[in-house]
Amino acid sequence: MLDELCKKDTQWRIIALKICKDKLLADDLVQEAYLKAYKINKEINDFYFCMIIKNTFLDYLKQKKTVSIENFYNFTTPEPFELDDNQLKIIKECYWVARDLLLMNEDKSIRNIAKELNVNYQFVYRIIKAEKLKWQNQEA
Repeated sequence: MLDELCKKDTQWRIIALKICKDKLLADDLVQEAYLKAYKINKEINDFYFCMIIKNTFLDYLKQKKTVSIENFYNFTTPEPFELDDNQLKIIKECYWVARDLLLMNEDKSIRNIAKELNVNYQFVYRIIKAEKLKWQNQEA
């Protein structure tokens, strides 16, 4: 079992690097993951091994007692924006779901909107992004 995992060593190190963003730490995480996988007495697939790497990183952070959101995600959240009269006119002409989301986004982040409505973040993000693109095309 461990022989099969070792064949994808380069892939595991790339995944670990994406998780922790530090090459030396990524190498250590993969080595620790191999040790944990060796102790498990069942078949391990690729997804399960990735979870072992991620959990090893989380254990490392717990030991350091410094946890930051930057350690987990590499994303940026669009800033809330102000609406002018022309944009309000465009909003009145758009589909009601998009209109409600855009108006909510005036004073709330996309993540907060998604949590409040209990919908997927990507759903809210795509609708708001599509409407902003419409605005840019109409203004040009």
